[in-house]
Amino acid sequence: METPSDSSKIIEEQKAEKSEETSSKAEKRKTAEKSDSSLVKKKKYEDPNKKVDPLNELPMKVPFKIIDGIRHLSPYWSCYRTRTKGRWIGRKMVEVFAGEFLSTNKYYAKVACKMGRIYVNGEQMTDVDYVMKNGDRVEHWVHRHEHPVRDLPIRIISETDDLLVIEKPPSLPVHTCGQYAIHTVLGQLRENEEKTGLRVLHRLDRATSGVLLFAKNYETDLEFKTTLKQGEWSKEYVCKVDGVFPDEEQVCEQPIGPLVISMGIQCVRPDGKEAKSTFRKLWSDGTHSVVQVHIETGRTHQIRVHSQFLGYPIVGDQLYNSTVWGPTKGKNAEYQKGYDDLCEDVRNTHKSENWHEKPNPEFERRMENLASDSTDVTPESPGISSQERPEFDEICQKCNVESKKVPDSHFQLFLHCLKYETPKWCYKTDLPEWAVQK
Repeated sequence: METPSDSSKIIEEQKAEKSEETSSKAEKRKTAEKSDSSLVKKKKYEDPNKKVDPLNELPMKVPFKIIDGIRHLSPYWSCYRTRTKGRWIGRKMVEVFAGEFLSTNKYYAKVACKMGRIYVNGEQMTDVDYVMKNGDRVEHWVHRHEHPVRDLPIRIISETDDLLVIEKPPSLPVHTCGQYAIHTVLGQLRENEEKTGLRVLHRLDRATSGVLLFAKNYETDLEFKTTLKQGEWSKEYVCKVDGVFPDEEQVCEQPIGPLVISMGIQCVRPDGKEAKSTFRKLWSDGTHSVVQVHIETGRTHQIRVHSQFLGYPIVGDQLYNSTVWGPTKGKNAEYQKGYDDLCEDVRNTHKSENWHEKPNPEFERRMENLASDSTDVTPESPGISSQERPEFDEICQKCNVESKKVPDSHFQLFLHCLKYETPKWCYKTDLPEWAVQK
């Protein structure tokens, strides 16, 4: 790991370069202002695409308990906000919800609509036949049950006025997604470090650990993302795979594209985006191998998909180390089935039953009855606050099923981001314990 003096030197160089650039741009701006006194002064680096931080909508200090090293958050109410996506336009709103939000009961969207929990463009929407239009703003009051995570600290590697670099622990997603919001890196930094307004410069999978960078302002966000887009970042990972990896360096350049869009699951496919990963074995115990990986692109699940293609899937990878991909687990993309069938099989493997015991039959009957066109439902009062809502929600699936014990493989993937660097800076961590040869 780099020494504090190395980090200070890198930071000072960044500040010096930034100061020179700022001075030059300031002179140009002054000249322009003198030539036209009617110019309206603007903030120098104003983000034209700035969005409302969804974390600001969530409550602070939600109660939690720790059991066997796992952090369990109490359920809470929040408002989910989104805009119509292209693939939603022209479709019934309740059909979109039912098809894209897999963690809910199949009748939930229709019942929630009838109960008045969904708002479109600020108005309570109880019409179950409403067709979504371009630009629609959708709000949905939902009873949140977040998935548990490991109770591990977030270690700060480096911090300046412009940049925050951390070592991400496994099990935490980077940002709000699915059943994670407070239980995310951004959520925990807000909760425990009082850090808000951070801009994600790159992402790591939920179960992946390692180096993660955040910008603190638009200027830094733009600067770092520009260098990332231009391919200036060197990205080094380490992973533990099944089998004895070859001694020779292996390069995989298979294109990667989506398989199950709603779950973010990828696969090797001819119409995918170009991707390149270089694998080099560090050591093997005869059953598993620890491999160093350099990636030149940053596709979703790139290392996981490429290691699967090579025939050495990551140990315990719930998504990609499975015979649902075919008898050889997707080696050489030999799936033994078409993409539509593969998509359906993979989707069914990862449905909500992984999280729940058998659904409560009474709950299923109640939801079916409430969703029926012959059943009248009185909408709740518009504008009801989260504090006024009940702790138990009669139409919440999570409130009506008993959760299974989550397997350890869900919390940690044997994939670690070891180092990110450019000619100007370098941030790295130590090898994780599982990657150290005994």
